[in-house]
Amino acid sequence: MHSILAVGSKRAPLVYRVAKKLERKRVRGATRLLRFLRRFGCLSEPVDLRLNPFIHIRVPITRNEYDQTDVNTYEADLLEALASEAIRLPVPVTLIDVGADIGLFSLKMLARFPSFSRVISFEPNSEGFPWLEFNLSQVPLSIQRQAYRVAIADFQGRGRLAIPDPGFSPGIVANHTQGFIEPSPEGPIEVITLDSLALPSHESMVMKIDVEGGELAVIRGAMQTISQGKTVIVALEAHPSVVRRTGVDPVECLRLLSSLRPFHYYCSEGGTTLHTDNAVFDQIPPNQVYNIIARSH
Repeated sequence: MHSILAVGSKRAPLVYRVAKKLERKRVRGATRLLRFLRRFGCLSEPVDLRLNPFIHIRVPITRNEYDQTDVNTYEADLLEALASEAIRLPVPVTLIDVGADIGLFSLKMLARFPSFSRVISFEPNSEGFPWLEFNLSQVPLSIQRQAYRVAIADFQGRGRLAIPDPGFSPGIVANHTQGFIEPSPEGPIEVITLDSLALPSHESMVMKIDVEGGELAVIRGAMQTISQGKTVIVALEAHPSVVRRTGVDPVECLRLLSSLRPFHYYCSEGGTTLHTDNAVFDQIPPNQVYNIIARSH
C-alpha cells in the first residue's frame, strides 16, 4: 500500500476526474478507462476530498473510486435523517460505525453533527483499516475517537471475510464492499461483540450497521448495549440481494430490537414507516437498497 502520510491536499489526476464524470453520464468506455488507469498504476496516489471547511477524507482511489461528487452525495438520505435525529438526543452522544471501511460515513456524520462526544468505528478489512485509522485521526481533538480492526457479531473468536457468489448479484463485480464475516477458528480476523466493550449506559447512541447480512448477529451481540443506552438510534441496510443470499429479511432485526425496548422504524429513502408484523420487502418494493432507521422511544 502507498504510504497514507505521503500525500497532502492533492487532487486526483485530471484523466481520472474526466473518466468519473463520463462514467456518471453513462458514456460508453468510461468504466473501461477507469480500469485501465487502475491496472497501470495511474491511481496509486491517495487524494484528499473535502467534507466541510474543517474535515477532509483521504481516499485511496485505486481501491475506493470516489471523487468529490461521490463523497458529496454519499448516503445523502441516511445522513440527513440521522443528523435530524441526533440533534434531538440527550447528550453525551456516541457514534458507533460498524463496517466503517475508510471512514467516510463516520466523517460525514461528524461534518453534519459536530456535537458527538465520541466516535467508535470498526473495520475488519486489513486494506481499509489503515485509512480509517488515519482519517479518524484528523477529526477535531475535542471528539474522542477509537478505531478497531475487528469484526462485530454475536460471538467472540475468529473469522474470515467471504465474498458472495455472483449469482446473488448478477452483473455486479464483487469487491471489498460486499464482504461478510464467517466464523473460522483459524481465521485472520478477530471477532467481538459490542456488549464486550461495556459502553456507558448514560450515553445516547447513533449506531450504523453495514455488514452485508450480519446485521442480526451484530444486534444479538449488542442487546445489553441497546437496552441500556439512554436513547438509541440504529441504522441498518435492507438489501434485496443480501436477503436472497441469507434468507433473513430485515424485519427479523426489527423484531429483535422491539424485544429490547420500544422503537419506531422508517426508511430514510422516502420516510415510509415500517412495522414488525410483515416482512420488510412486503412493505416496500424490493427493487433497491434501503436504509432503515430505528429510533427508540
